[in-house]
Amino acid sequence: MRLHPSFIGTFLCICAILAVPVMAQDDSAAAAQVAVTNVIIDPAIFFEDDTGIINVEITNNGAQSVAIRRATIYGGDVTVLSQSYDTTTVIGAGNRMTFSFTIKADVPPGIYYPYFSLDFRDAGYLRYPIPIRVDNQPLTLAVLNKPDVFSEGRKDRVDILVGNPRDNPVSGTVVNFMGSRMDPVPSSYFIGNLDPDQSRQVSVNITPEDPGNLQILVEYKNGINDHTDSLTLPVRFGESKTEANPVLTNIVVEYGNGHYTMTGDVYNAGLEVANSVLLTTRSPTTPVDPYRNYVVGSLQPDDFSSYELTFTASDVSEIPVAIEYRDIDGNPFEKVSMVSIPPKNTKNEENPGIALPVIVIIVVSAAVIGGAIWYSWKKR
Repeated sequence: MRLHPSFIGTFLCICAILAVPVMAQDDSAAAAQVAVTNVIIDPAIFFEDDTGIINVEITNNGAQSVAIRRATIYGGDVTVLSQSYDTTTVIGAGNRMTFSFTIKADVPPGIYYPYFSLDFRDAGYLRYPIPIRVDNQPLTLAVLNKPDVFSEGRKDRVDILVGNPRDNPVSGTVVNFMGSRMDPVPSSYFIGNLDPDQSRQVSVNITPEDPGNLQILVEYKNGINDHTDSLTLPVRFGESKTEANPVLTNIVVEYGNGHYTMTGDVYNAGLEVANSVLLTTRSPTTPVDPYRNYVVGSLQPDDFSSYELTFTASDVSEIPVAIEYRDIDGNPFEKVSMVSIPPKNTKNEENPGIALPVIVIIVVSAAVIGGAIWYSWKKR
């Protein structure tokens, strides 16, 4: 039996119509097996106006390929800087695919939820919210240790603590030290990565020539974004309460043999060691041998040493005595104390009288003569 051509055409049309729902159902089932399996946000937490990258990974967990028509991110108030993926592509069964988007967090601090949108060519779409956190919490800078006061030309150490109170790590951290006539050493210090709640101590030596400010600048990266925080440390000159303080005590000054002799003790009343201690007299005196100056050496806190100085001076009632010393870093210091001296007693020098050896000879001679006279008188 032969079928009429019109009957065959009608039958094929009916089959095609019946097959469409089945194929659509198969495409929807295949698309339902595609899921977002990983989202990486860099930086994990944004500063306001930071730029970052979102990487969205999808996985086809089904047994057949799925055609993708478009992938994009939209909404959530943040600005999406990159273009959508508008070229149709296919993700095979069991395969993974990653889409990258650049965004700018030009929003106030808070949490925002832009959507990742994946449109399938043959069956619906996938929507996935991505939380974006914006937090302007900076790194912290704190002074751990510094001198109570600074001195001109003296090297002192300052200890700084750099901490990361944020909930995400920062990278490329560098601490810079700046200030007019401060001579910081080192001028910068590289820390590198700082994890959340991590801190690092940094030390710097400064030798100020003038009072001023030490600027402490920390530079770091949050993702690809550069950030800077700073701290100002005032540098004020004054007298330290802890530095070495050599003091002259038990002073005795005598004149004889054409020069003055000064004896006594030098005592370190400070809280730091005094190194290379040297004593000498200054103008208007003239140091003479045997003790033009006196080397004491090192004096620990609450320690003392005896000394002796010899010098000449004319028409003065007090003289300057200089104590030169160095601190633990080799910085030189000098302290000058005024010491009263007695007037010269030159009477004995101008009328020296009879010397002791001559007196002894006279006494012995007198004894011999007296003995001879007594012996001759007895003999008679």
